[in-house]
Amino acid sequence: MNRRHTFPLTLTALAIAAAFPSYAANPETAASDAAQSQSLKEITVRAAKVGRRSKEATGLGKIVKTSETLNKEQVLGIRDLTRYDPGVAVVEQGNGASGGYSIRGVDKNRVAVSVDGVAQIQAFTVQGALSGYGGRGGSGAINEIEYENVGTVEIDKGAGSSDHGSGALGGAVSLRTKEAADLISDGKSWGIQAKTAYGSKNRQFMKSLGAGFSKDGWEGLLIRTERQGRETRPHGDIADGVEYGIDRLDAFRQTYDIQSPNKKAEYFLAEGESELKPVAKLAGNGKYLKNQLNRWVEERRSKGQALNSEEEAMVREAQARHENLSAQSYTGGGRILPDPMDYRSGSWLAKLDYRFGGRHYVGGVFEDTKQRYDIRDMTEKQYYGTDEAKKFSDKSGVYDGNDFRDGLYFVPNIEAWDKNKEKWVKGIGLKYSRTKFIDEHHRRRRMGLLYRYENEAYSDNWADKAVLSFDKQGVATDNNTLKLNCAVYPAVDKSCRASADKPYSYDSSDRFHYREQHNVLNASFEKSLKNKWTKHHLTLGFGYDASKAISRPEQLSHNAARISEYSDYTDKGDKYLLGKPEVVEGSVCGYIETLRSRKCVPRKINGSNIHISLNDRFSIGKYFDFSLGGRYDRQNFTTSEELVRSGRYVDRSWNSGIVFKPNRHFSLSYRASSGFRTPSFQELFGIDIYHDYPKGWQRPALKSEKAANREIGLQWKGDFGFLEISSFRNRYTDMIAVADQKTKLPNQAGQLTEIDIRDYYNAQNMSLQGINILGKIDWNGVYHKLPEGLYTTLAYNRIKPKSVSNRPGLSLRSYALDAVQPSRYVLGFGYDQPEGKWGANIMLTYSKGKNPDELAYLAGDQKRYSAKRASSAWSTADVSAYLNLKKRLTLRAAIYNIGNYRYVTWESLRQTAESTANRHGGDSNYGRYAAPGRNFSLALEMKF
Repeated sequence: MNRRHTFPLTLTALAIAAAFPSYAANPETAASDAAQSQSLKEITVRAAKVGRRSKEATGLGKIVKTSETLNKEQVLGIRDLTRYDPGVAVVEQGNGASGGYSIRGVDKNRVAVSVDGVAQIQAFTVQGALSGYGGRGGSGAINEIEYENVGTVEIDKGAGSSDHGSGALGGAVSLRTKEAADLISDGKSWGIQAKTAYGSKNRQFMKSLGAGFSKDGWEGLLIRTERQGRETRPHGDIADGVEYGIDRLDAFRQTYDIQSPNKKAEYFLAEGESELKPVAKLAGNGKYLKNQLNRWVEERRSKGQALNSEEEAMVREAQARHENLSAQSYTGGGRILPDPMDYRSGSWLAKLDYRFGGRHYVGGVFEDTKQRYDIRDMTEKQYYGTDEAKKFSDKSGVYDGNDFRDGLYFVPNIEAWDKNKEKWVKGIGLKYSRTKFIDEHHRRRRMGLLYRYENEAYSDNWADKAVLSFDKQGVATDNNTLKLNCAVYPAVDKSCRASADKPYSYDSSDRFHYREQHNVLNASFEKSLKNKWTKHHLTLGFGYDASKAISRPEQLSHNAARISEYSDYTDKGDKYLLGKPEVVEGSVCGYIETLRSRKCVPRKINGSNIHISLNDRFSIGKYFDFSLGGRYDRQNFTTSEELVRSGRYVDRSWNSGIVFKPNRHFSLSYRASSGFRTPSFQELFGIDIYHDYPKGWQRPALKSEKAANREIGLQWKGDFGFLEISSFRNRYTDMIAVADQKTKLPNQAGQLTEIDIRDYYNAQNMSLQGINILGKIDWNGVYHKLPEGLYTTLAYNRIKPKSVSNRPGLSLRSYALDAVQPSRYVLGFGYDQPEGKWGANIMLTYSKGKNPDELAYLAGDQKRYSAKRASSAWSTADVSAYLNLKKRLTLRAAIYNIGNYRYVTWESLRQTAESTANRHGGDSNYGRYAAPGRNFSLALEMKF
């Protein structure tokens, strides 16, 4: 267990290994001499761990990060992982979570994400909330990984399905969990690691505790991590001096008829009560005020008929309520601050392994991660504005007791109520705060078994390495939208519900459950061969994945309804029967059950995938390295559900690479690869709309999406460091998109009628090209008198769309190019003390703005934009440092955006685009998407 510590892994060595895996982890350099020293073998083990996911020779488009890298970059979440990696971005899901990654112009389900070789959940949404409140009835999130459990992250840019399977169109992100050796210090059989970190931008506090051991062939680890945070705060000056003035509706008692002096207005008598009461009227009703009350007041004053004090008081009460609200407390579409969010997560990772016979290894893994994002949607107006007077204006205004506000309400028109209480008045009271909460909860559980056989490279045995694994994984997302009208304004109470003591109080839950289950069996065999001229490293892989997707919508509401009806006329006034309020239950599922396209019952799709792959990384002489690989996938999807797609998909993918090395400093590389993506579960389920299709109608079949990647690169390496420049071209075909297609269907009379059918179709082809630059300068290697450990890093990525073509006959409802990231430059200057005692660096980032032309598309013959605004160019600077104390304690600190610049990234602003799972399209104020101002992070790591 000590071999990993005999090689002093410097940052320069790590960077070169990541950029040039064909040199750092090639069998030619790792095992050229059977009599090499033990220390050299140890180097091979450690380097292979860093770059082992690479099965092709060039290393083009690849980023590899270890747990040490993640600690140094102070990665506290998914948005920190690729902070300094141009060309890779995180997709904002819109409700605090994320929708995976964006690479090479595509995102979400077109970038494969896996943990220990097991695919993670797909992004899944439906096209409307059941209750009709707007928004989408599904999470759209791809579950995030607990990064304290991660030992290695490998990011492949470009099509790569021969390595990663379905979904690797634009690229793939593969994560490997930690092993016991990652927690054990040098020379020990056990180790404990503790870490505490804080990030000010979202007030996130993280604590992690892990322990590992290795004794008598047994190895194990246990890691517990907890996080707690809030929403990411935008730049501090966004809300400075911002104040909102609102005019809201309220209720008043119409005690006087102002048309005549001292004339009483309309009064009523509630059954069971002895005193007459004035009816309740709507305060702030502009039409009533303009055409009646305020006009009557002016007429009386013009006649010299002064209002008495009680009349004056009533007139004042009839006006709209004006309030001045701070940016923090304001609710509505023009809100400048993001919605408040409470984020919590907890994770367990446990492994227990046993080595026997020197070459055999068996083990088990258990992983359980829970995440919750609890949000209050403050774009939902808490009050009723004067523009909403019409919905309340036709109410009688009668009430029991003394709270006259109970006489004003409006009737929701979305639920199917209890038919036994049709005479009851179901309404939502004016006096209650209108609030909306979104709870997004994720859970991922995985249990796995592993057998591994290991041998020396180039041995005479049947394999140098063989791995057999079985993983059982379940990932679930639970998205619940709560609409509450039960706390008296201005109070806000998430725990309140409709109850009989609150007439016309109301609550609604619009919930969507989505779950994916995978039972994955994988086997791989590696063998190294060599002769006088060539060396080969062969990898043969098999896999089987039995999957299941289950979607289940729920919608339920409660209303404190009552009987309210005219009963008699008396000489004192009208008499009304007001029954005691009772809570009635309603649901849109009551009538959606009649529509086969949208049922409030679980819907299931069963899937299976068998794949076989073969990869050969080989060299001919000392000048050429090659890689060649292919993979065959056969997937089946079956379902018993109506209007859900099923079918078989057979896909083949491949990769090839060649490296020409005329000398030890220079190399020329070329890489070609392909990718595919079978239709996602969301696309198989299809569009959910309030429309009943004819019996026997089936959704149009979908083909797999395809991708082709071509990349050429130049690499220089030496004592000065390394530099890599590459150019790439990517082409995507048969891209699946939402579109309308005119289709003839029989109407109720049996006659064919042409209508627009909105669904998923293979609708688009797209091509793009770009440039990627990656480099690092070791200044001591450039000039020996400069301090050892002084370095500069640089990275650049540019993507330019070349062509987009749409399938004829379709009117598209989505567009691909909003996923293309603006060009970005990252330049770093740093120093690492040679013994690793301390270090510091500064990172400079410059990003160009989003090209608005990439947001335009045609819907039929109409030009539209997927987002109303594009981001502008921006720049920022970050500073970080670390200090090691006695090899047991490491203190890390960073200050981000040290210049306190105000800017908006396209990744954040893209939440307003049509492609976002939970789009913020109704927002009129883009300040809420501003990046944080100057902020910091602190981390304390302890190792024993």
